[in-house]
Amino acid sequence: MSGGVWSLWVDCRLCGSRDLRVLFTATRSARQVVRCRGCGLVFYNPQPSAAQAAALYSKDYFESEFPAGEAEAQLRLAHRRLARIEREIGVGSLVDVGCGRGRFLAAALQRGWKAIGLDVSPAAATMARSAAGAQVFEGELTDERPPGLEPVDVLTLWDVFEHLRDPVAALAAAPRWLKPGGLLVVQTQNVNSIAASWMGSRWEQFVEFHLCHFSSRTLRRALERAGFHAVRIEDVEAFPDPGPPDAAPDGGRGLRGTLRRLRDGLFVLAGYDRFNVMVATGRTVAEPPP
Repeated sequence: MSGGVWSLWVDCRLCGSRDLRVLFTATRSARQVVRCRGCGLVFYNPQPSAAQAAALYSKDYFESEFPAGEAEAQLRLAHRRLARIEREIGVGSLVDVGCGRGRFLAAALQRGWKAIGLDVSPAAATMARSAAGAQVFEGELTDERPPGLEPVDVLTLWDVFEHLRDPVAALAAAPRWLKPGGLLVVQTQNVNSIAASWMGSRWEQFVEFHLCHFSSRTLRRALERAGFHAVRIEDVEAFPDPGPPDAAPDGGRGLRGTLRRLRDGLFVLAGYDRFNVMVATGRTVAEPPP
C-alpha cells in the first residue's frame, strides 16, 4: 500500500482501553481493523506515523478524490448544507476544517459568510486559496488558533473526522475555535450502519486514509465528552435542505427490493442504523446572561 508499513500501536482514542478485539483485515486497505471492547470504537491498529499520514494527501489525492468534473455538484451540495446551517445560526463566521479544494469555502463566501479554511495539507491549502479566494491556514484543530483569528460561529468538518489520527483530541480542542453557543458540524461514515455490518471487511469506507470509524453512539459520546451539548445525529441525506438529487434513487421494487427492506428491518431491530453516513451537530455552552 502507499502508506508502507504502519507500526504505531495505539490504545482506544475514545476511552483509553487496551482491551481491543481484532475484527479482520480490511479488503480495500489491507489494514487490521479492531474494535474497543470498552466503548465500541472501531479503528485501524497499528496506525500510521504523522509523516506516513501526511504522505497520503498529495496534490494527486485531491485531484483524484475531488475531480474538476464534480465541482458543480459539490458546490450545489455546499449551498444546501449552508442553507441548513443558516436556519439554525444565520450568516456569520466559520472555519472549514480539512477544506480540501475549497469548494465549501467558495459557496460560503458567495452567501456572505466570513469563511476561513484550515487544512494540514500544504497542497490542499494552496488549491483552496486559489479556487475560493479565501484565507486558508495550514494546521490542525489541536494547534493554537492563528494570531488574529477570533472564535467563529460555526466549525465544519465534512468527511474529515475519519482521516484524523486522533479525532477525539480534535473534538476536545474544537471549543477553543468557537464562540459561546457556536455550532459544530461533523460529517463522517457510520460503522454501525446496515451496510457496514452487511459488507464487513469489504465495506467501502475501509480505505487506507480512513483511520477511525465511529458509530452514532461513539460519535455522540465523543462530542459530549468534548463539552458539546444539544448533540444531534442525522442521516446525511436528511441534513441539507431538500434539493434536486444528483442521481435518481433506486425504487427498490420487485422481489429484490422487498427482500432488501426485510433485511434492513431485521438489522434495525438488532440495533443497527439505516444510514451509512451521518452528520453530527453540537453547540458549545452559551455565555450566561449578565
